[in-house]
Amino acid sequence: MFLQILDSSGVAFGRMLLRGIGQVYLLPSAWAGLLLLGAAAWQSWTLAGACLLGASAGTAWGLSAGDVPGSRAGLHGYNGALTGLGVMAVLPPGLLAWSLVVPLACLSAWMAHAWRRRCGLPPYTAPFVLVTWLLMAVAISLGLAREAAVAADVAGAGWIGAVQGLLRGIGQVMFLDDLGAGALCWLGLALGSPRAALSAGLASALCLLVAGLAGFPADAAALGLYGFNAVLAAEALRAVRPGRWLWPCAAVLLSLGLMRGFQLLGLPSLTAPFLLATWVVRQAALHRPHQARAA
Repeated sequence: MFLQILDSSGVAFGRMLLRGIGQVYLLPSAWAGLLLLGAAAWQSWTLAGACLLGASAGTAWGLSAGDVPGSRAGLHGYNGALTGLGVMAVLPPGLLAWSLVVPLACLSAWMAHAWRRRCGLPPYTAPFVLVTWLLMAVAISLGLAREAAVAADVAGAGWIGAVQGLLRGIGQVMFLDDLGAGALCWLGLALGSPRAALSAGLASALCLLVAGLAGFPADAAALGLYGFNAVLAAEALRAVRPGRWLWPCAAVLLSLGLMRGFQLLGLPSLTAPFLLATWVVRQAALHRPHQARAA
């Protein structure tokens, strides 16, 4: 009997942490989370391990805080998963990096929990952004930050290049710039919600189109750096006003402009453009007078 209970608890916890990974894309789907974890493993076992460890730490913190419904929905895991990925993006993989994943993931989970209780705006990925920015500042000041990788020429020509940029825009939400990883992320979204996959694809494509027309650097577009904030913004606003595409499109374009602003200032954006664009447009959508009933 004890082993059956333990096995059942283990399966339940596994579903929770996979939902947490799915919630990186605002999808409380364990199947989507499993494929997203597989996408990280496709590119790097280190990234996959950090993602899984961070999601596990955040989920465990949520359970220890007594928020079982939130843990079941994956609400405590996604900032932890992103924080784990962020640690490996900032620091060279090693003892220091791995030792920081759990405490920083728990910190981001605590921040998200406190935010939901005290603030009217949803936290989304704000705890991950704040924790990772702090880590970046400390790592740079101490000379511990890993060297930035030199971007290779990854763009194909014509439609091939457009598809590559679109898929990388989806994968870059999880720091994944590999084309196959981006494709697996998109499949994970389709498994969790076909509408989410459609929304992500359209948002990434729209950013590629507008960035090209505006003359933004083509190498950044090919790596998906203009699309990943838009992918999240589109999904967040689609959930706020189902069937109303004006608001997601507005958030997508605003996130693109903010992303370019961060680039021009030489600042690491992470998902801050998504946060700012979504909060602004969300407030406008929810407080618009004489709103039509959502479809």
